[in-house]
Amino acid sequence: MQYPDTYLWTERTRPQEVIPCSFANMEQHQSIPLLLRHERYADGLDTGPHHHVDFYALYIVQNGQGIHVVNHHPYTVVPGDVYILPPGATHAYQHYRTLELDAFYFQRHLFSAEELAALRALPGFWRLLIGAEDTVGDKQPRYAHRLHLSPEHHRAVNAILGEICLEYVEPELAAVLLTHCQLFHLLVSVTRGQGPVDEELPASKVSGETACSKGIANVLRICEERFHEPLTVPQLASLLFLSPSRFSEIFTREVGVPPATYIRSLRLERAQTLLRTTSLNMTEIAQRVGFSDGPRLARAFQTTFHQTPTAYRATFG
Repeated sequence: MQYPDTYLWTERTRPQEVIPCSFANMEQHQSIPLLLRHERYADGLDTGPHHHVDFYALYIVQNGQGIHVVNHHPYTVVPGDVYILPPGATHAYQHYRTLELDAFYFQRHLFSAEELAALRALPGFWRLLIGAEDTVGDKQPRYAHRLHLSPEHHRAVNAILGEICLEYVEPELAAVLLTHCQLFHLLVSVTRGQGPVDEELPASKVSGETACSKGIANVLRICEERFHEPLTVPQLASLLFLSPSRFSEIFTREVGVPPATYIRSLRLERAQTLLRTTSLNMTEIAQRVGFSDGPRLARAFQTTFHQTPTAYRATFG
């Protein structure tokens, strides 16, 4: 895929200084309020905070892993994660390893009122918006704000991204209109298909790479719906009629992290939500998110996010 621009991160000497980023100062498209670029972050501990003054940022994680701290909230990110930062967000990458993302920076008026209304009406669209409120109509806590694409869905989204890259660099009006339409297409594609868990895996009806992709996609849905249960690698492997070692190999290749790591990230993200939105103690939270006890949850939380649950809760207190 040929990207119109690639951003290579280099360490700064003053990582605590907040860098303001305004849309007018960015190398945006000459005809529409949009900047598309591929971002690469080599191994590092902290990029330092950046403040997005007046634009939205859509990120598609393509490779590597790390922590994306958004408005003091640490999110673990792995390939296949997709999310949007709203205007006014302050963010930084921490403890990142070979992290690569595709980024779309745009202002609200890129889309018409009708297009925005259509996007908001899509099931799952609210999950893209990091920094939104933690409650919806019934005032119940939401799960962490992000979408994770199945391997098959991720490849389809990248195909659309490739088409956008081709049109983005062309100057004629037709290319500008296609860039706009294809970005809308990408957002619709990302947020559609967030359906319920399909317990009946279709692996017996398909073969080869397609079977693996569809099987892993269903396993991901099961993990996201039932992460609080005592899921094990052998149990998940049996759904695809694979040995635990072969299943772990395929899962890691498709998703970017081992299955146990992925399940732990889902549990910890739910723990973050409960720490922000409830007064439950660590034992109660551990029981709700799938950890055996409070101390195990606390250790996993600190290892992943490099802060204690108590310190995290105090940030939002």
